[in-house]
Amino acid sequence: MKAKKHPRDLSDADVEAIVSAFDDNADAAYSVTDSATLAELRAAASARREAEGRIEDAALAAHSAGLSWGVIGAQLGMTRQGARQRFERLIDH
Repeated sequence: MKAKKHPRDLSDADVEAIVSAFDDNADAAYSVTDSATLAELRAAASARREAEGRIEDAALAAHSAGLSWGVIGAQLGMTRQGARQRFERLIDH
């Protein structure tokens, strides 16, 4: 069984494969009337995944530079505890 990925961990190729599989198996009741809207939605999702990666990298760099989870959280609009819970798991111990 293939391990499931969190949506933010999907690559653009993964997303395209999911969209293609959906389109290939859609029933007659489903039709795309505005493909530009769906393309924009996919582009926004791709940009979000990229931004999430940048935030993770920046938070880890800040922590490695000695900044506290409280300072990192404040910069991201979250609590110290929220920042620690979100990013500490990404640290190589």
